[in-house]
Amino acid sequence: MPLRSSSRPLWRLFPALAALALSGCASDEFTFEADLPGDFSLVGNARYSPPEGSHCNSPAKDDLTQRLFATPGHGERPYRVSYQVPLSIRSDGCKRELRHILIEMDGESATHPLDAVPPDISFANLAVRSQLSAGSAGMPKRGTRIFDGRCRWLLPDSAGGERQLQCRASDIHGNWLAGRPGGELQRDELPGRIVRLAIGVAPDIAVSAESRGPQALTADSSN
Repeated sequence: MPLRSSSRPLWRLFPALAALALSGCASDEFTFEADLPGDFSLVGNARYSPPEGSHCNSPAKDDLTQRLFATPGHGERPYRVSYQVPLSIRSDGCKRELRHILIEMDGESATHPLDAVPPDISFANLAVRSQLSAGSAGMPKRGTRIFDGRCRWLLPDSAGGERQLQCRASDIHGNWLAGRPGGELQRDELPGRIVRLAIGVAPDIAVSAESRGPQALTADSSN
């Protein structure tokens, strides 16, 4: 019995073949998102280093710092920004892997040229590791890994003082946690995924009140 040839045109198979080929290509980046209060601006600087146990034979140092992103400025409404973050870079023939992102949050548009550490600046951290520390949560099986945080202004007790921005990690209910917003990420879980820093606003408090101990950072209902 003669074999029957398929009447399906070959060109109809091209989209499926292309999708199959693309699915086999591993991404070398992830998406960083940040939800910010309207009057905040954001700058992110990344540190890239050679893979563990290796060094770069190049004039440059092993560690390279690279500006990843910067928001255009301060606005009036809460907003979200999104950036693609390379997990590795090549420079001078040397491969370097992402190890750390330092995120600078600026809470107001005023400048403070005389201050070594401007009072309107606070920070968040993302550390990228080959293996998470004990007790650290990895990426969810689906969806976005979210790091919550809250910021508030510490008001001076005296008339001549400056208010100071204070940002801390929080849970989803706004309860104060130790340390800066952010946390650890495992490198092999990141390709193609989304990591979000969600920053809310808590009520202003006096410096003297803050020094009495941790308090709940209840998010502003407007954010």
